[in-house]
Amino acid sequence: MDPARLIPAAEAIPSPWGLLEALLVLTFALHILFMNLSVGSALLAFLGRGSHKDLAKELGHRAPTLLALTVNFGVAPLLFVQVLYGQFLYTSSVLMAVWWLTAIGAVIIGYYGLYVHDAKGETAPGLARLALAVSLVFLLYTGFLLSNNMTLMLRPEAWGAYMANPRGTLLNVADPTMWPRYLHAVVAAPAVAGLYAALLGEKKGRPEWVDYGMAWFTRVTMANVLIGGWLLMSLPKGVMMAFMGASPVATAALAAGVVAGLAALMAGVQKKPALAAFLAVLTVVLMAVTRGQVRLATLAAYFTPASLPVTGAVSPLLMFVVSLLIGLACIGYMVKLYAKSAPGAAGRN
Repeated sequence: MDPARLIPAAEAIPSPWGLLEALLVLTFALHILFMNLSVGSALLAFLGRGSHKDLAKELGHRAPTLLALTVNFGVAPLLFVQVLYGQFLYTSSVLMAVWWLTAIGAVIIGYYGLYVHDAKGETAPGLARLALAVSLVFLLYTGFLLSNNMTLMLRPEAWGAYMANPRGTLLNVADPTMWPRYLHAVVAAPAVAGLYAALLGEKKGRPEWVDYGMAWFTRVTMANVLIGGWLLMSLPKGVMMAFMGASPVATAALAAGVVAGLAALMAGVQKKPALAAFLAVLTVVLMAVTRGQVRLATLAAYFTPASLPVTGAVSPLLMFVVSLLIGLACIGYMVKLYAKSAPGAAGRN
């Protein structure tokens, strides 16, 4: 069967695809940063004992808020993917519908577990630790589902498996790119959270937090460099060659991301948290651009968003941009107020 025959017809878009793609990259970078912070903070809180107990309490207290920001910042990139690549995403979501629908419950359980951990840390430490472990399992499961869907949407040639399994329980675990893609995102979580811990240590005058956090950042980032190489080598040959010079944009994006990542690692080794944080954020943005280039190159045989008809409706995009700016300002203000209520801040124990 010709895989192209399985792809639904594309819909018109309200604005030029390049603008929507840029917003997709930007909002996805914000989402993945908060995901790394929330999941990584939960993991370090789970592992933190002994001399790092205070840091574990601090990170555990912040994790629910960070997860809330993760979920909220995840809505926009998902919507932009639907606008530009809806015929692929909707199809893959239907093929794995049974699993995909469980993501809602998984996030709720993960979210609730973080609150239980924060609330019961002093009065029922055993229950708090169990709740945190359950939360981590369900959050990692949610990431697994997302990786399955986002890779399955890129493989129309695999959709024919529906004929043998029409029950909506397909997963993309046989795809060579699925596991390295999943691990590349998940392994970054404790690295980013370690960097966050180091920044908290600098702010609160806790040098032991700085050392502990930078150790996590540097060691895990070194491991993730290897996973990134695995991910690159797992791509289909035509797609991989786009990052080896066949596509100037893709090659430049990957090269810039690698250089920024290595520079962040060097700053981490030198124990410069602020510089490492700036370079880490830059790396995430560049890797989000690289991820977009992977999507474009993989789907090039079937579709390019440049071919989508444009209706020229400006008001929906304008409303989104205005709402985004207002929302970011409100979130920034709320985070500022929240920081004052964190453990160790004035008025809190």
